[in-house]
Amino acid sequence: MAFSKMWATPKRRRAEPEEQHVFRPEWTQRYLVVERDDGEGAECLVCRRPIVATRERDVRRHYEAEHEHYEAYAAGGERAALVERLRRGDALAAAALSREERAVRASLGVAHLLALHGRHWFEGGLIRRCLEAVLREALPEHCRLLDEVDLSPESVAQKTLGLARNLHAQLAARGPTFQAYSLAFDDQAFVGVDNRLLVFVRGVDQDYEVDEELLTVVNLAGQPGVEHIIRVLSDALARTGLTWDKLVGVASTGTDWLCSEEKGLVQLVQDRASRARGGLGGGSPLPHCAGLLHIDVMGSRELDVGGVVDAVAGWLALMRTRGVATLGLRMLLEEAEHHHGGEVSLMCLSAWLRRGKALKRVFTLRRELGAFLATTGAAPNAALRDPLQDPDWLCDMSFLVDMQAHLAELAAELRVPGNFAFTVMDHVCTFSDKLQLLRAHLSAGDLTLFPASRELCGELDHQGQAVREVLASHRYQEGLARLHAKLQRQFEDLCAVKRDLDMFADPFSFPVENAPLHIQEELIRMKSSSTLLCEYREENLGSFYAGLPPGCYTELQAVTFRAASLFDSSCITDKAFTYLLKHQTRLSQLGTDEHLHALLRIATSNFEPRLDDLVRARSRSLA
Repeated sequence: MAFSKMWATPKRRRAEPEEQHVFRPEWTQRYLVVERDDGEGAECLVCRRPIVATRERDVRRHYEAEHEHYEAYAAGGERAALVERLRRGDALAAAALSREERAVRASLGVAHLLALHGRHWFEGGLIRRCLEAVLREALPEHCRLLDEVDLSPESVAQKTLGLARNLHAQLAARGPTFQAYSLAFDDQAFVGVDNRLLVFVRGVDQDYEVDEELLTVVNLAGQPGVEHIIRVLSDALARTGLTWDKLVGVASTGTDWLCSEEKGLVQLVQDRASRARGGLGGGSPLPHCAGLLHIDVMGSRELDVGGVVDAVAGWLALMRTRGVATLGLRMLLEEAEHHHGGEVSLMCLSAWLRRGKALKRVFTLRRELGAFLATTGAAPNAALRDPLQDPDWLCDMSFLVDMQAHLAELAAELRVPGNFAFTVMDHVCTFSDKLQLLRAHLSAGDLTLFPASRELCGELDHQGQAVREVLASHRYQEGLARLHAKLQRQFEDLCAVKRDLDMFADPFSFPVENAPLHIQEELIRMKSSSTLLCEYREENLGSFYAGLPPGCYTELQAVTFRAASLFDSSCITDKAFTYLLKHQTRLSQLGTDEHLHALLRIATSNFEPRLDDLVRARSRSLA
């Protein structure tokens, strides 16, 4: 069956974000926030911090994490008086923390910032000295306050662990409320930080609020068997309050050891979930989306027909040891070092060249790079005395540059959070059709969609070179065909739940006869309700389903919970990818796995640490 037909979906409205970003006046008394003057989000009346993403869940989480002690002012008149007092800036009069507790809270805030930015524990001391210098000149009477703020390396390290435990406790409190959840396995094997498996969880609760968080990090040193990884994963799920029977989907990078049909981790996870549901699959298969994570990095491997990336990475590594005088090449190396925290390996350079516009910049600097290679006598292939003057090799490079640009567009679409999984199908289906169009253009010698190849063609045609015939050759057609087949293979599991996704996306247009028998009666009742149709048109999907009358559409909601909990983007895994890439030197110097896990949890979490809980827990332990 053709890929585009297999993925064809009925016309439907585009999914909106989970909640509309509209400020509600009742939040002022409930969460102590007001709308910002520019209309861009909310502002906390207590700490005056902006809350950009104005969804109720974001406002509520800030309040619960930072100012829940104000719940003591619960009565209507007392609450209104509190709001007016805070509007006047009288926050200290309502504060519940002692001076010593505020000092501990301040040190926790510094530890949180250091973790978010991948900084060393001992930099807390530098921050303390900076604050002391400022206070000594600006507010000398308050300089002694810093004596109570402990920012020693040992204290910052312990506070970082405490912050991570607090974030995990929030996830554990949310876990039992999930109606369904899915997992994402990211081995990050291509960024230079190997021997780790990052496991993320995405869950949806009764109100269709979605959480994506780091579940655990598995140390793969010593090549543990997948049975051991399953045990570690089971322990992590149990600590989070999750059960195997609620697992409805898996996403991964698609690497071989994860996806092996016989002994792969994904297969064992699917089997474990099936057994937990009594071996019946719960009425729906457990789909595995093997290409959602880092699709641009993995996809470019199918298109690198001439080994371009590895060759260029070797040249860049050589330039780091030999030094270069050309400004463009020096800036290129500085950018590579910046993205990798100063520690650049061949593996890191290869991953960097497969993302973004790095290889395109190399392509524009090919003359300067050729001059450098001429001085060193370096070449990636003994058969090519000067590869950057060889038309065939340059065609390989320009073709990869152009295709990486198309892959980057797809990856950017798959990084947008706040939609649902059926948008993944739409984007991949569209890209599949685009691949067919690119193949047709190459065959016809039309380079409209290949700007780098068009530039090279004009340059080499001026020298009498017939490059269009090279670009129309079978090797590039085969590369595009391989990528097309890989996408079809990696995303085919979503076809098994395509019916559920379509019904979730637009229940009013979904044919009743195509629905499972046990859902058809509920679907007919929903279609006959003009009130629900009006709400569907006015509300976003999550709010619409959360607002259905309790107990009236239980079978349909069971399907929608599964559809809503599938990973809809690679946003959280890309956040971890960037953090690992930029701070790998710092992370490699950590003494224990516990600290590595803590930093990754803090860097990727969508929760805010509840500092007051940590402060009070410390006060109780000292009492």
